[in-house]
Amino acid sequence: METFVKGLNVGYLRTGKVKVMPVRRSSDWLPENSDSAFMNTGAKREYVTPRSQRSGTIVDPLRGLTEEQKARVAKELGLKDVDALNVMKPHKENFWINKAVQIDKNGLFLDLSNINDFINFKILEVNTDEIAPSWEERYNKGTYKFALVFEDEEAKLQNTRIDTKKEAWMLFGKIDGSAKKLSDFLWIYYLTNKDGKRLPNNPSLEYLKSEVGRIIEERPGEFMSILSDPNFETKALVQKAINIGLVQRDGQMFRVFGEASSSNTLEGLIHYLLDERNNNIRISLIGKIEDHENLGVIKKPTEEEVKAVQKEPDVTDKIDKLESMLKQALEKNSLLESEILALKNSDNVKENPEQKEQEKPKGRGKGNKTE
Repeated sequence: METFVKGLNVGYLRTGKVKVMPVRRSSDWLPENSDSAFMNTGAKREYVTPRSQRSGTIVDPLRGLTEEQKARVAKELGLKDVDALNVMKPHKENFWINKAVQIDKNGLFLDLSNINDFINFKILEVNTDEIAPSWEERYNKGTYKFALVFEDEEAKLQNTRIDTKKEAWMLFGKIDGSAKKLSDFLWIYYLTNKDGKRLPNNPSLEYLKSEVGRIIEERPGEFMSILSDPNFETKALVQKAINIGLVQRDGQMFRVFGEASSSNTLEGLIHYLLDERNNNIRISLIGKIEDHENLGVIKKPTEEEVKAVQKEPDVTDKIDKLESMLKQALEKNSLLESEILALKNSDNVKENPEQKEQEKPKGRGKGNKTE
């Protein structure tokens, strides 16, 4: 059993039950639980024994069996002998040609003690492009449509789900009285999940509890992952800012309105807002969001306002230019003051002869006469 879980051929295993379970994925347009996201109701997929890409011959579904085990299979199938299972036999005599397994959107249940179910299982097992060998490996290839899940593996998965859900509900009990925590969680879920519902204006506590409870039932692991995220508060801040136009979103890129340097992915914007150098921007966002929630005074910018800001250079560039201009002005002013001072000093040194004679003290001296 363990060899199967690791993705290896299980060989001649004739006991146990296997579920062929659909591998659902969400898309850009449809959530994973949508009817059209996987297979429409009534539709079926058909699997036959594939051919080798190298040789073009049919792959032997019983290649892991001994000759004795193959002989038992042939006997149970009512075939003449083991040679009837030879994949190299001519088309008309080949047992594996046109031997198909059909699966609908609900998957398939196989009881390996039944010889026909065993053959179907072996055919699915060699369709390695679309059939995952175990539930754990269902996302290892983007082409996987179904996964082979043994009953004991399913029991383990079920127990894991129960434990996860139990932990999730215990965690829910710590926040179910806080409308803020519940709404913050739902905003993050809406931000990171294409099938998330946008919150209505002023949702009641009962509405919030109901929506979070629904997510716990459907995706308990994701609930715990979001709530335990160290960036929980900042992610909630980003989504609230998006709602009132303070953060612009363009596909996978985000930018704080008026801050061109903040343009980044969601994770990049979170790091930007957590950077101490941008603390004033974060505080400003928090204040404006609180004003909006309390008074409803913040409105989403118009397209003209957005275009006007987009045309403006980065605020940091404008500040740098102003600082440079101020520095140049101060340098010029300092130079002018130095020149003026130098001129004053020069005037003091160069005395006017007439002024010097007038300033000369009067008195008796050589060559002077007294009256």
